Amino acid sequence: MKMNQPARKIKATRGKNHRWKVPYFKNGRMIHCESGLERDYVRVTDFDQNVVEIAYQPLFIPYRIKGRIRFYYPDFKVTFKDGTVLIVEIKPHSKVSKPEIQLKALVGRLYCKKKGWKYIIVTEKQLYENSCLLFNLGFLRALGHQPQVPSIVLQNVYDTLCITGATTIYMLRENCQDIDDEFFYAAIYKLIYFQKVFADLIASELTDETLVSVNINHFQLGGEVCAS
Repeated sequence: MKMNQPARKIKATRGKNHRWKVPYFKNGRMIHCESGLERDYVRVTDFDQNVVEIAYQPLFIPYRIKGRIRFYYPDFKVTFKDGTVLIVEIKPHSKVSKPEIQLKALVGRLYCKKKGWKYIIVTEKQLYENSCLLFNLGFLRALGHQPQVPSIVLQNVYDTLCITGATTIYMLRENCQDIDDEFFYAAIYKLIYFQKVFADLIASELTDETLVSVNINHFQLGGEVCAS
């Protein structure tokens, strides 16, 4: 299997089973997902500055049950800056206790133990604990990358915020009168998404009244959702 190639292809289907292709801004690749839960997990890891890379359907793990060889295909492999590697299974909480899921989890943990990795199951209970975060990430990803924002506009908005200090998006807009609305909002959303500008994405949904400031510390989720 070639490096970074999935061990199993996710086929497009119709009906109740949705398939997602999520752009991963860290490396420009498309990450294939089999559910909305997987899609949202990918978005969180893309935003987490501790995460270097994510690979979907990264490997297969053979195991034997009732005399037959089966193969387990975990959902994701997540690599962190400190070298930590996670094998991640995304499942609805209602399915985690099922015997077949518990068996695959055991197989995954044993495999990861040999590799020096960690195996985790992520459910909606962890992922949606901060519902505002997922909403805001979807909002920023959709609006912060269209249209292409000239670098001079990004720098202008950032420099203005450095001068004014912490302020609301509305007041920052008032101090950037020479920039069209379309470019201003695309710029501030992009600066927030790439964490050059800080906004509390967990407490509430983004509005013009959201307080923004120059970011000193990167936003990191490694100890919460990504590596829980």
